[in-house]
Amino acid sequence: MRLRMRPDAVLRGTGMRHLVPPPVLDAVSASAIAALGLASGLGARAQHEHMPLAAIPLLAAMGLVLYPRRRFPAAVLAAVAAMVAALAVMRANLGGSFLAVLCACYSAAVYGSRRLVIGLFTGAVAAVLLIGIPQAFGVGGDVIRAVPVPTILAAAGAALFGLLIKGQFSARNAELAAMAERAEWAAAQRDQEARRATLAERLRIARELHDIVAHHVSVIVIQAQGAQRVAGREPDRAVRAMTDVERTARTALEEMRRMLGLLRPPGDVDGDGEAAAGGLGVARGIADLGALAASMTAAGLPVMVCATGEPYPVPEDVGLTVYRISQEALTNVLKHAGPARAEVHLHYGEDLELTVVDDGRGAAAGLAEPAAPGAGRGNTGMRERAAMLGGRFTAGPRAGGGYQVRATLPCQLDSGPAVPAQPESEPH
Repeated sequence: MRLRMRPDAVLRGTGMRHLVPPPVLDAVSASAIAALGLASGLGARAQHEHMPLAAIPLLAAMGLVLYPRRRFPAAVLAAVAAMVAALAVMRANLGGSFLAVLCACYSAAVYGSRRLVIGLFTGAVAAVLLIGIPQAFGVGGDVIRAVPVPTILAAAGAALFGLLIKGQFSARNAELAAMAERAEWAAAQRDQEARRATLAERLRIARELHDIVAHHVSVIVIQAQGAQRVAGREPDRAVRAMTDVERTARTALEEMRRMLGLLRPPGDVDGDGEAAAGGLGVARGIADLGALAASMTAAGLPVMVCATGEPYPVPEDVGLTVYRISQEALTNVLKHAGPARAEVHLHYGEDLELTVVDDGRGAAAGLAEPAAPGAGRGNTGMRERAAMLGGRFTAGPRAGGGYQVRATLPCQLDSGPAVPAQPESEPH
């Protein structure tokens, strides 16, 4: 976007506002110059200088024609030049026309078109070279004396000064245009960044909802199916399965409540009278892998958690990512692998490596029953979680059977106390 502003607009933009409206100022200026021209003509006649009576109205008219100088600078300059020529032909004293000539030339340079500005510049330079310099060296004789040299040089000087002022205005206009472009660009960047942040937050919430709902609902579905199968011949086992269903459902509700608390304004109070900020609890992390393994084992998937390397503290977002990837991978094993055993392995090296493997049906996995909610999005969500931290993610069947999920997450080492590694836990 390019801004084109008149010089008076630049003055307003920089805080130099007109104390009176421009038309009023132009009318007062024109009247004042006309009055001075009239007084100059009458004074010249009173001092018995050569001032024809017909020249006095011309001196007054030269001031009055300046009124529309902003809108019609070329016409005003032409009218003033014609009246100066008439006064020169009458051999009148041109002192009274001095201010009108200066004002007309300055206005033509500042408010005129590009063509008029080029003509003014050419004429001013020519006047200096052909008249001013020869007169300074006493060259030209009668030819120089026959023209109104002071008036012409004054007009050239006023035109050059006006061109200088217009150049300053143009530079200021360009600076203001650049500032406006930068401001618009910065505003667009802020809007785009806000949209990106909003989208990222929505994706984060969607991932959390998927991981919570898909995992717990899948466990509930599988446990409910098992309870239905054994309800007739093993009622005690069916009761235990439904107890696990209740516990899993309560855990899902608690995690949903914790996550939805993030969406409440600070200080908001939930239905139980507990402040949202105080009900968020601690984010899931590496320390919760043991509880995750226990819940999966209770659902029918034996899981073992082990760690190698020298443990070190990891950022909270890395810990949450490890937990969610493990949760999603184990949920997929529970849903698709059939009878299987799984292992969650953490290796503390330069990066934190998470590997979840099972000995189930691998790539040939499939469910005879309808797919559980959230099916089909697990690998995408795990890959996105790893990518958000600058990590790598792979998933696929193992050559010897089963399936493997691996995530490598970069960690910034801290100097705080080390977090103890998860102790190996045998399948329950």
